[in-house]
Amino acid sequence: MYIASPRHLPSIKELHDYWRQSRGNRAMPRRADIDPTDIPHLLPNIFLVDIEPSPFRVRYRLVGSNAVEWQGRDFTGHYLDEMRFNKPDEVLALYRRAAEEKMPTFRSSTWQMPNGVTRAVETAILPLSEDGEHVTQCIAIEDFQDFRDRAYLPWG
Repeated sequence: MYIASPRHLPSIKELHDYWRQSRGNRAMPRRADIDPTDIPHLLPNIFLVDIEPSPFRVRYRLVGSNAVEWQGRDFTGHYLDEMRFNKPDEVLALYRRAAEEKMPTFRSSTWQMPNGVTRAVETAILPLSEDGEHVTQCIAIEDFQDFRDRAYLPWG
């Protein structure tokens, strides 16, 4: 499910605001415009991916420590299509949409964690471009909340 709602979790909104600020008057920021020291508290939830256009593939260059914990493994260096994720086609579609439209994409969903707990998850995928035309990377963030805590559900 794609959502572009003002009710994003605070971390999603903060990264999106930072991305918009970093791009200036360009369509997308460059990777060099993103300074991790500006957003250190978000880094555990951040992904940096390389976009390979033909054939379209997503390679995880950096995976935040919270994502490693949630997944039970570090998938840095692996391609999305090599991973066993919940709803991998939806995740690939989000990256493809961000790359083709050169615009941020968002998703709210639920996720069954390896420990069996179901949590709400909100995702933002924000494109980066070295030349201003082609998406070469994306910075993404996922934020999980306990499903039992309905106050944190971005859609409810």
